Amino acid sequence: MDAAHWSTSIWSTTLESFCEEVAGSNPAPAAVAASAVAANLGLGLLIKVLEITGRRKSFTGDSQKLRALVDAARRESLQLRSAADADVAAVRRYLSSRDSAAVRDAIEVPMRAARAALAGLDLCGEAAGIIHGLPAADLGAAVLLLSAAVRAILLSVDFNLPQLRSEEQYCEGIATERLALGERALHQAAGVLRRVSERA
Repeated sequence: MDAAHWSTSIWSTTLESFCEEVAGSNPAPAAVAASAVAANLGLGLLIKVLEITGRRKSFTGDSQKLRALVDAARRESLQLRSAADADVAAVRRYLSSRDSAAVRDAIEVPMRAARAALAGLDLCGEAAGIIHGLPAADLGAAVLLLSAAVRAILLSVDFNLPQLRSEEQYCEGIATERLALGERALHQAAGVLRRVSERA
């Protein structure tokens, strides 16, 4: 696939085309874009189980809270979609210039994606108390996709940070937040999966 095609959006391509490009020799899309797509699929599963639960005749929970969770998940999904495209552009800018602004982009875009995926995990935590029966398996799958995406994205941040050694204070701030995001993702995922397994 030529570079011009990927100057638009990965979301306008087929899944087959995206997978082929990830497996290809071009530098991007790569880990961050692929992880953001996986996280977006996780949010899709979260939205699905919420919609299914809300339409059940037996549902007696707070429908406004359920709708708020769906809306919040859709907002984070948009963040991830944007970040996936932005990362492809950021990688290209970095490879063409390697200046400090380009390196910052190669750090900030993955951090934005990681924050959105973690926010999705938090939403799964809120949803865990109202998802019962077979849909709980999809909620668990959403948690696994989101938590893995956070860790994969942060791994890219770990590799990109050393390219900006001259900005020590900035790097220290990112490293501190990166550690907190990773720890929260592990803790949140373990907690939600424990609650989901109780419904098996």
